[in-house]
Amino acid sequence: MSDTPLIPSDVALCLSYADGMFLTAQNMTMEQTYFWNWITWQNRFLYTPGVLSGLAVTLQGNTLIVASGAAIDSIGEFLIFPDGSGNMMTPATGLGNTYGLYLAYPTKPVTTSQPNVVSTAAILQNGPASTDPSYGVLLATVNLDPNNPGIIKSITDSRVGVTSKLPIVIPPAGANLASAAPNLTGARHGNVHVDTTRLLKPGDSTQVSVTYHPDKNAVFAVSPSVVNATVVGDTPYAVRVSEIDTAQFVLTLTALQTRVDGTPTAQVNWIALP
Repeated sequence: MSDTPLIPSDVALCLSYADGMFLTAQNMTMEQTYFWNWITWQNRFLYTPGVLSGLAVTLQGNTLIVASGAAIDSIGEFLIFPDGSGNMMTPATGLGNTYGLYLAYPTKPVTTSQPNVVSTAAILQNGPASTDPSYGVLLATVNLDPNNPGIIKSITDSRVGVTSKLPIVIPPAGANLASAAPNLTGARHGNVHVDTTRLLKPGDSTQVSVTYHPDKNAVFAVSPSVVNATVVGDTPYAVRVSEIDTAQFVLTLTALQTRVDGTPTAQVNWIALP
């Protein structure tokens, strides 16, 4: 495919389970991300964005009603839209007399009445009349009455079905440019030795503040966009980076298994990208 997007290096990272592992929320989120990556990249390579089923829009009074259904957006996200109270939209403001009604993956999971349970069902949102993939999958074009502000005059069915990208045409070797190397300009890196003598059993944790420079002064104009940290050695630890600012960050190590060696410290290599 000539338009093959750059695939992130961590797209296929997943947990390797073992008896007695202490599974943190970060571990489980990583596993969810792994399956999300496989679904979205598979959809992105196999299909064009569009509607898979349903999602017909009807006008009842001055309200748009959207039937349940499913779609795939330009990122490859599977948009499932169940029947329910979220299927109605009133006229939009600030988009002119003609605008689009889109189905989109939620930017944040929606909280539910059940503790620690969220919904990732697709949501409706308004956007420009032109098909803008950043708004989701276009379902209908809405025309307001220019003589009666806030009144929907008509709607046009704008659904386009998903199509297959098969068969794939593979270009000759060398036809595509090699993946661009990451821009490391301004990056900072180093290592820190963390005292692990108190990390005796799964769940035990310790925190240290790590500075980007020995003088502890700010070395970034704004906080780094990414700080990655990796533990060196055979003993596994859950690693968490938080409180990232222009001079330092906080590193947390959590034991994943009962301590079996006498090593008093763990070396952690880190890199901060602006």
